[in-house]
Amino acid sequence: MFEVLYEANKTRGNFASSVIAIGDDDLYVEKFNGNIPKDYSYIDENITYLTGHVQAPTSAEREWSYDTSHPFESLSWSICHNGIITNEKDIRETYLPYIENPVDSSLIANLLQLFTERRVASGRDIDPVMVIESILTILKGTFALSIIDSDTGEVYIARCGSILHYDDKGNFSSLPGNGFTELPEGNIMVLDKENRSWRQIGEFKISSPFLFL
Repeated sequence: MFEVLYEANKTRGNFASSVIAIGDDDLYVEKFNGNIPKDYSYIDENITYLTGHVQAPTSAEREWSYDTSHPFESLSWSICHNGIITNEKDIRETYLPYIENPVDSSLIANLLQLFTERRVASGRDIDPVMVIESILTILKGTFALSIIDSDTGEVYIARCGSILHYDDKGNFSSLPGNGFTELPEGNIMVLDKENRSWRQIGEFKISSPFLFL
């Protein structure tokens, strides 16, 4: 199924691509300039879940580099993002003045880490869902997100404005396939890896520029 979804989604752009392989005890990331090679030799029997990303650049950064390609990572968080963050300047000034990566998507991983560290510093338990809800409420613009907590191997998906679909077999995709359903905006879903299904685990206030009253 991974190859089927990749072939379908790469029509959206092949400026860069990546594979994230989740194992029993680790997370493996491969980033590519252009298409994903057909050789998946780095994937072994310890891999329990595969996700990928294809990228058409939406920022001023046009030359491929590892640091400006998805997924973006910050310690325990790894994210892939489709869309445009319209309050990027405000986020940088208010929360992340020290982040030099020019790609707006990189801010999402760093916000996740910042809010995680704030919970730890205040003596609160690390609650990944509350962290995700907090940062998604801050974001303005459009986004379809896959978020991986590398400490637990949990996979989350959410969207606002951008398209994202999921099925009852634990798959997700920007473009729909047979049996896929559009993810409701404002819902946070987590992958039940044992049953290979998705369940809603949280929600957030959406700030899409395409909503009208």
